[in-house]
Amino acid sequence: MASTVYFTDTRAPVKDVSKWYQPDLSAVTRLEKLLERSGLLDDIVRGDIVALKVHFGERGVTKQLRSVFMRKVAGMVKARGGEPFFTETCGLGMRRDTNFATGRIKVAEENGYTHQTLQAPIIIADGLKGLDFVRVDLDGTQLKEVYVARAIAECDRVICLTHFKGHQSGSFGGSLKNVGVGCTAKPSKYDIHIKDYPKIDEARCNRCGACEKICPCDAITNYVIDTDTCIRCGGCVGICEEDAITVEWTSPAELDTRFVECAKAVMDLLGHDKFTFINFLLDITPHCDCHPYSDNPIVPDIGILASRDILAIDKASLDLVTAALPLPESMAEGVVGEKFSKIFPWTNADVQIEAAAKLGIGEREYEIRG
Repeated sequence: MASTVYFTDTRAPVKDVSKWYQPDLSAVTRLEKLLERSGLLDDIVRGDIVALKVHFGERGVTKQLRSVFMRKVAGMVKARGGEPFFTETCGLGMRRDTNFATGRIKVAEENGYTHQTLQAPIIIADGLKGLDFVRVDLDGTQLKEVYVARAIAECDRVICLTHFKGHQSGSFGGSLKNVGVGCTAKPSKYDIHIKDYPKIDEARCNRCGACEKICPCDAITNYVIDTDTCIRCGGCVGICEEDAITVEWTSPAELDTRFVECAKAVMDLLGHDKFTFINFLLDITPHCDCHPYSDNPIVPDIGILASRDILAIDKASLDLVTAALPLPESMAEGVVGEKFSKIFPWTNADVQIEAAAKLGIGEREYEIRG
């Protein structure tokens, strides 16, 4: 059975060029009309605490999701009696600003996201250091446990506002990644990216003590990592300047499969009916907003999609980007067909789609309604 994906096309041409004041042509207005006619927000109950899951971007990005879209959705939630908050989780590691809640908020403010611009508070979902979570058992092919950010686990509903784009390791970043990576705490981010506990190479270690100092759980003694104590935060990996702490990184296919399994665990915990997904096919960069810069978009702006089905909306988004003409002077220039996997040939866009279909968290078949 095909799932419904609602779509508003921001490429629609101006009908009357003699008029300059045409607010109905604004993408923000089109977003509002899209959500009104879809009815996707109509089951919000007065008093519902609604997480608006976004990616605030790393310091230095310039093409991340615009706050005007985010504020519009927050206003629509409040109009229905909900209590919205914008949320993100701490990044893997213990060294950069965005590895902590304080830094996440600081960088969000630098990128233009504040309570004033969003008209809703910002709450980092997995606590001060990214270690506040609810553990969920999972019978996955790659993972058997997932650590869901506590604020996500405790809210009433989640609306994912996703800047759809490419990804250097996972081919593309859509709603599946926004939930699977963005709604989990550091131990799951570690498990997505790294296969096993870190190890210290005695031959390379200079005994500087940096790893012992940064470890939040005192798992490193005499330059040996106690795997019974280690919580897999990635702090020691990032702090070692001698590359003496070694890990085995997951392959792109393993990474995709693991974060899709995490997405299932997050949705199973809260309830699949508690999620709404909105993908913004605007400023479609070849890489994630976790990079500290923004490259040229690879295709023209396409539009905005909304759905209850996490798989259908990502598949529809991928198909629309595939069908779009590549932009000159972008990483997709001259590319025919599916863009992301050809830009990053070590990735495969089908892996996410197939993994989600096998887990039964959505439908590959979709019907687009304008």
